[in-house]
Amino acid sequence: MGHYNKKIGSYGESLAESYLKNMGYQILEKNFMCYHKEIDIIAYLPKNNCICFIEVKSRFSNKYGTPSEAVTYKKIINLNSAAKFYISKNKLEKYNFRFDIIEIMFNNIDTNYNLQHIKNAF
Repeated sequence: MGHYNKKIGSYGESLAESYLKNMGYQILEKNFMCYHKEIDIIAYLPKNNCICFIEVKSRFSNKYGTPSEAVTYKKIINLNSAAKFYISKNKLEKYNFRFDIIEIMFNNIDTNYNLQHIKNAF
């Protein structure tokens, strides 16, 4: 099951990346790791001079809640910590920052999906 979930997650991240590029974002990093903490996508939005730290969650069902509800308090703390490290490491203090969630709901019938971009999620 873990391998299957990883494939779904990777596919969801590639869909999110395409969506972001189409919306004018520049992808800076994918799967940024810092002390066992990961940020799925780090993107720059030029029109807002904003660096966005984006968590991507993909699911086939809401049985255990929506994809965005899977972003726990612990995950938020870890994302915040990794983002601070990224900002400091790259000397990006002059930019605006925000944390977004992109949730993707797949279905079992066809290849259609629903993507929702939640800006300033936390």
